[in-house]
Amino acid sequence: MKQNRGTQLTARVATAGGVAAATSIANVVAYVLTVVAARLLEPTEFGAFGAVLALIIAGSVPALAIQATVARTRARREPVASDVRSGVVLALATGLGLGLLAPALAAFLQLPSIAPVVAAAVGVAAITATAPAMGLVQGAERFTALGVLVAGQAALRVGGGLAGMAIQPTASAALVGVAAGLIVAALGAWFIARPPLGPGTRTTFVTSLRKTFVAGALLLGLVFVTNADVVLARHVLSARDSGFYVAGSVFTKIAFWLPQFVPLLAFPALTDPKRRREAFRLGVLAVAGCGAALVVGTALVAGPAVSIVAGSRYADLAPWIPAFTALGGLFAIAQLLVYAHLASGDLPTIAAVWAVLLAYVAVVELTAAGLGGVLVPALSAAGLLVLWGLTRERVMSRRRDRSRDGPAEP
Repeated sequence: MKQNRGTQLTARVATAGGVAAATSIANVVAYVLTVVAARLLEPTEFGAFGAVLALIIAGSVPALAIQATVARTRARREPVASDVRSGVVLALATGLGLGLLAPALAAFLQLPSIAPVVAAAVGVAAITATAPAMGLVQGAERFTALGVLVAGQAALRVGGGLAGMAIQPTASAALVGVAAGLIVAALGAWFIARPPLGPGTRTTFVTSLRKTFVAGALLLGLVFVTNADVVLARHVLSARDSGFYVAGSVFTKIAFWLPQFVPLLAFPALTDPKRRREAFRLGVLAVAGCGAALVVGTALVAGPAVSIVAGSRYADLAPWIPAFTALGGLFAIAQLLVYAHLASGDLPTIAAVWAVLLAYVAVVELTAAGLGGVLVPALSAAGLLVLWGLTRERVMSRRRDRSRDGPAEP
């Protein structure tokens, strides 16, 4: 028995290490794109590139919702074909809808043409089409395959972006390359995972869409909160200052994405009442510890770090780097908490996330006069999300305990 437990523990550690390595590789190559863009593009082009890249991330919410829906269904050993079909439909609808909004979005982001937004629409459709494959392997706890898909998608996205900038050093060229890489990644993911597309009824299809929309409502708020600062910086700050903000946000993304493997590993366990408490506790400790270490590290080497990541022309950012890193760490904790509540179907968290988002946007639009006017309210918003998530989990945990123990005697 002890030998079996030891073998299982070793396997879990190896799996976690493999997924952590895959997500780390994905994050490293993703930052290669940002670092190269910071050096090749002029600050005005770099600001546009960062804003549209954030738009791609925000537009990927349907993909996150589909992946979570398929993963939760698969983890519960239920049929997934209807969820997969709904994912394909949403991929087409999302790409088309974003494409139709291209003129309005280009005007909002002060872009010279709609080309970057059209490229973003194609990229978002490809990411969404990849989601059923991602969710299938995640829910089945095939974490090695999941790691391959995550790392492969990131490598192809970055490779396409670098190729685009090599052809022409503009935001439009880089984003067209990103979209091309994401299309190839989608094809590869379907080849590896082979998601089922078997026959189903209209009722099961509608049920799958409803589950996906509920998950999407929660994840949309989360993605908007974690990316709104870059978009708002482009909107309310000068072109130069928004470029500086994008450079600082690289450290936010590092702290946010570095522990990304934790929610990936924890989500199937969070759907299981028997494993949830341990998965939640270990997940929060891992993400919080990673964030704290990064904040201390960037505080010690802020100047050289800025020079390496963005170049000497962004040296004035150095005093702000620990704050940018702290923002990413808080968002990483908030993300884990949101996924925990998504796994249990907690609807009040949807309202909480959207309330924080709307408050943040209002504060920035009404008061922001410089870089700190965007960053400081973002830190406050992230802190509120973490506070809500921890408090809400404590309440739900007590309810589960009372339900398991039965009603108290009078």
